Amino acid sequence: MNGLSLIIPIYNVENYIEECLQSVVRSMEGLSDIQIILVDDGSKDKSGEIAKSFVNQYSNFQYVFKENGGLSDARNYGLKYVKYDFVSFLDSDDYIAEEYFSEIFEAMQSEPDMIIFDWMDVGEDNYTNLVKGMDFNESLWTVQPSAWNKVYKKKLFNEVKFPKGKIYEDVGTTYKLLYFVKDYIYINKPLYKYRKNRGGSILSTISPKINDIYDVLDDTYFFYKKKNALSQENKEGLCYQYVKLLMWSNMYRQLKFYKFNFVGFHNKMKKTRSLIYNLFEDWKENKYIKNNQEYFRARLGNNFVERFDYIGENILKTSLVLSILVIKNKKRH
Repeated sequence: MNGLSLIIPIYNVENYIEECLQSVVRSMEGLSDIQIILVDDGSKDKSGEIAKSFVNQYSNFQYVFKENGGLSDARNYGLKYVKYDFVSFLDSDDYIAEEYFSEIFEAMQSEPDMIIFDWMDVGEDNYTNLVKGMDFNESLWTVQPSAWNKVYKKKLFNEVKFPKGKIYEDVGTTYKLLYFVKDYIYINKPLYKYRKNRGGSILSTISPKINDIYDVLDDTYFFYKKKNALSQENKEGLCYQYVKLLMWSNMYRQLKFYKFNFVGFHNKMKKTRSLIYNLFEDWKENKYIKNNQEYFRARLGNNFVERFDYIGENILKTSLVLSILVIKNKKRH
């Protein structure tokens, strides 16, 4: 079974890193064969000093410094120091549940290629929201893209690295790694605590970088094409993620980015719609989309496939879907 190396990239998180590292200390109590790799990505605040204080207290903590290169670069750098067969990631503004290591070590007994678990969104005013690590336990392609709700055999990263300079780096990595995964274990428990919508975090900032999602998805598609691995199953999985990520979560971010420029937003989604049709002409028959009807109906109503298809088809139909979303949002509140 060997042990587990946990990589924690650090960049200007002095208000959060203490809680993060204390959660690690609590979780690893009584256990051995754990390596904690603290990668200081050129922090300009006191984050590095706080990290070093833990290294002075705990022999399995290791501190390394590098020039600022972003989250992907820090994770890739940390992989160079991994000494165990299994590796996981923790963002330094988040924290872990007390049973994190004990649950993972139990799952590691059978030596799967990947271990997946749920997480809890946390926020101000005691906000919490449970998020499933997979849409369907039996379907690996429905796994969430987040890097930090998984444990990996280190060898999975022999060919795949996090894309430097891109946001949505998890999307651009996780779905490539699935190519190498032969067996996995799903832990139906929230072992990770994700700090939702933290001010200053990458995904809380709307900028042209949101278009990186197109680059990392297309890079993943061509990764499978180059491997001659666009089987029916892999195409179904890729299609599902394209639709879910581009026509739902990305669509909201594009709407925020374009603000009152509705024509600009429509044209962007028109190109997105065209991209999906070019790669997956039969996307409406996708089995994962059909199986996840509850998720999509809650957001777009019973005719969710038709309404997905409306977004970007023409100005009138795009307007119609947005009006439906506004009405549904008002009902929730």
